[in-house]
Amino acid sequence: MVDQDETADSSKRPSDAAFYQQRLPAWKPVIDIHTTIPVFAILGVFLVPIGLVLITTAGSVKEVRLDYSSCVDQNGDPCFDKAHDATCVCEEEFKLESKYGGKQLVMFYGLEKYYQNHRKYATSRSDHQLRGNPKYQDESCEPFRTDPSSNMPYAPCGIIANSIFNDTFELRMVKRRFKNGTEVDVDLKINYTRQGIAWPSDHGDKFRNPLGDDLAYAFNGTAKPVNWGKPVYELDDKNSNNNGFLNEPLIVWMRVAAFPTFRKVYSYIDMSINTELDGGLEEGTYRLKINYNYPVLYYNSKKYFVLSTTSLFGGRNLMIGIVYLIIGSLLLLLAITFTCIVKKDLQSVLSNLGGSH
Repeated sequence: MVDQDETADSSKRPSDAAFYQQRLPAWKPVIDIHTTIPVFAILGVFLVPIGLVLITTAGSVKEVRLDYSSCVDQNGDPCFDKAHDATCVCEEEFKLESKYGGKQLVMFYGLEKYYQNHRKYATSRSDHQLRGNPKYQDESCEPFRTDPSSNMPYAPCGIIANSIFNDTFELRMVKRRFKNGTEVDVDLKINYTRQGIAWPSDHGDKFRNPLGDDLAYAFNGTAKPVNWGKPVYELDDKNSNNNGFLNEPLIVWMRVAAFPTFRKVYSYIDMSINTELDGGLEEGTYRLKINYNYPVLYYNSKKYFVLSTTSLFGGRNLMIGIVYLIIGSLLLLLAITFTCIVKKDLQSVLSNLGGSH
């Protein structure tokens, strides 16, 4: 009579097939110095040219950076001293020493010593709310989850949304400089668009508006964030499709930066909406009109405006090309070093082959 314990053990025993018993034929590469040399050499030859192309392309990008943290109004009063809820208008001028050509230029705003990557800051948001559920209350949004006076949820809630960058810019050409050095006074407004600045993966996917055509009705029962001047469904008075959680400047701000010094896209200067321009911004003097709302100096930070051309790979970013170049050069150096190490062995092998003949 078969023992019951032995029968139970047999039922759990895997089949004696090659797959279950790990007897399938396999090839295991032997990694030694002789096989490493060609791999390193091929990778190095591949990465170094890519790095050089990326650096050259990024170096061709032109940009001007304007720090306006200490901007003053027409009376000479610094804007950062104004009350928090008072808008201060100031102007800054800058020169373009050469033509900024291209079908599309980019306007950025930048901040320094602004730690969007702080854990408490980066997690203070509600992704479920931003997907079209404005009345959803999320504990992660504290202390900006609900309005204390009305007990209605903030839309959008959280520290990130409450601290959205709200300076606005207006750019004009005031002097045009010709090749012979003469300057002519002009007054040309540079038009820009804030459509298309958000990532396609965010717009309509991670960020959605509630169902219905009437956004004011859809957001009824919610409160605007504390530091906002208007509710989320009235952010863009020129384009009704750029309101609510689909507002692209909001989407750009909600994608937190990894480093404390960063820049984000403010708008695009498209030549199709600037018919007076001849394929770019001409050499000359430009005036930037700023609605100064965003406080930075009280925590020793700075903010700046950047005007930039673009390349095939985007804006000016030398880091990627430098990384490719360094890694590729290091791989080539290792390949040469390993070759020198095994040179004697190779010579002995060749001499033995010659002696055998």
